Amino acid sequence: MSNKNKLLTVFSDAEQEALYGLPDFDDAQRLEYLALTESELAFASSRPSLQAQVYCVLQIGYFKAKHAFFRFDWHEVEDDCAFVLSRYFHGEAFERKAITKHEHYSQRGQIAELFGYRSWAASFLPQLAQQAEQIVRRDVMPGFVAAELIVWLSEHKIIRPGHTTLQEPGQ
Repeated sequence: MSNKNKLLTVFSDAEQEALYGLPDFDDAQRLEYLALTESELAFASSRPSLQAQVYCVLQIGYFKAKHAFFRFDWHEVEDDCAFVLSRYFHGEAFERKAITKHEHYSQRGQIAELFGYRSWAASFLPQLAQQAEQIVRRDVMPGFVAAELIVWLSEHKIIRPGHTTLQEPGQ
C-alpha cells in the first residue's frame, strides 16, 4: 500500500464526511445554526448582492456547526437556502448565480475574524507537530492522534486544515 493510501485510511469515510463534508441540517439544526445575532446579520447584509448575502448566512451557519468553510453550489443546499430566504429575505426573487472566488475568500476571512478564529497557515505546522509528538506518548492510533489534534486546533481557535495535513503533521 502506498503512503498516500495509508494516509487516507486514518479517517473512515464517515469520519471524513463528519469533519469535512457539507453540513446536512434537519429543521431543528437550521433553527439553531442559521439563527443569526445582530452582528452576524449586519455582516451578511453588508455583502454586495443577494446571492452573496444568502451565501454568507449559510457560511456563518456552517461555520458555527463545523468550524470549517465550504464551496458549494446552490443545488447542494436547496433546503438551507429556502430557509434563509424565507427567514431573512422574505421571499425576495433569488437567482441562483455563483458568487466570485474573491467574495468567497473575503467572507471566509471576515467570518473567521467574527468568531475569533485564525485561518490555517503552514506556520502552524511546527506547533501541530509538537502537539502530535505529545499525543503519541498517550496513544499511537492514528485516528486518536488526528482527533486530539482537531481538539487542540479548536481550543486554539485555528481553522483545521485539510485532512492530509492532520495525518502527517510532522512532515
